[in-house]
Amino acid sequence: MLSAWTQHLKDPKAKQEFENYVKGSKQLLNRLNDILDGIEKDLDRSETKIEAFDNPNWAYLQAYKNGQRSALEKTKTLISIDP
Repeated sequence: MLSAWTQHLKDPKAKQEFENYVKGSKQLLNRLNDILDGIEKDLDRSETKIEAFDNPNWAYLQAYKNGQRSALEKTKTLISIDP
């Protein structure tokens, strides 16, 4: 689990309780990860369509998609509580 989950807590007992709460939410976090995987697959599919290259602003569209991919990756890393 990343320390970002508990860095707002100073009390060791409160920190441990919150860690337990997050770990107890593993099923929810796993489902969220599955949803994010689906979003990422949709993004991948959109990049393989030939119509994507017909756009004169293709470079901007690609930059936008790269930003989405980066945000997805960061989110998936954050919600992964297993080392």
